[in-house]
Amino acid sequence: MSNAFGNSDGAFRRVVSVPASQIDLLSASLLIAAGEYPQLDFVAERGRVALLAERVRERLPRRHGLYDAIHAVNDVLFNDLGIRGDKKRNHDPRNSYIPDVLDRGLGNPITLSILYMEIGRRAGYRFHGIGLPGHFIVRAGEGSESIYVDPYDAGGLLSRRECVAIVQRAVGRPGRASIPMSPEEAAPFMRPDGKRGILRRTLSNLKQIYLDKEDYPRALRAAEGIRIVEPASWHNLADLAHIQTELGSFNAAAETLSTYLKRAPRGHDLDSAKAALSQLRNRVLKGRDSDPEADAAGAGGPIGESPRNQ
Repeated sequence: MSNAFGNSDGAFRRVVSVPASQIDLLSASLLIAAGEYPQLDFVAERGRVALLAERVRERLPRRHGLYDAIHAVNDVLFNDLGIRGDKKRNHDPRNSYIPDVLDRGLGNPITLSILYMEIGRRAGYRFHGIGLPGHFIVRAGEGSESIYVDPYDAGGLLSRRECVAIVQRAVGRPGRASIPMSPEEAAPFMRPDGKRGILRRTLSNLKQIYLDKEDYPRALRAAEGIRIVEPASWHNLADLAHIQTELGSFNAAAETLSTYLKRAPRGHDLDSAKAALSQLRNRVLKGRDSDPEADAAGAGGPIGESPRNQ
């Protein structure tokens, strides 16, 4: 594998190689940013988040509860710093890098949620990330006491019914728009994402942004990051093979596509992937110069673009 995060590649592997519950989400997120900014000062960036958490603690009343914590985090992030969801250029890659979010005051749903969770954790409260289809929010509390917060909307509170409505709109229920999802239908979408899932989703956003821009070196970095976080992700292997093909790395693309074929579920249309693999192997064996457009066409079938996850 090529170097996904420059000199931080080994550090990223170490951070995510532990059990999921022990992953330092802030450190892993900063290491993702270090792929774009190799000179990133980790101590300074962690210090910025720690100072924000200290400001939150200072604003908590002597006797405080969950709503007090939410109000304090909202006050610091959205009133003091003026941070907002970037609704004009949501797919600007800078919205996915925490240092940029703090510098620019703009972010996407998942990065703002990571900041929210990490500041809250340092202030003594545990918040959970909820990956709704096409959106990302934070849950505070447990069970019937759960409170849903939308950091992308300046910390606005959501009822469970409103969360379910977001899911319903995203998954599409033709002719049934006025019929709410049942609790059983909605439950899988309302479960907290683990830390690996959150990192995978962050990297997937970046991968898709860079694929849209045809910035294949940066898309490669994101795809390789996903392979570190979730090696078994066959969806990512498909994208990775496509990216490697576009970059002329035919031997690597053939290896990746071969692994994809082993891991993709039965019943999935794999004929185009097999055809692409045959073409790649022929190129490797013959040692001929590449035609990137032809290779992309040959490998394009199984390598569909990932949906936006923010």
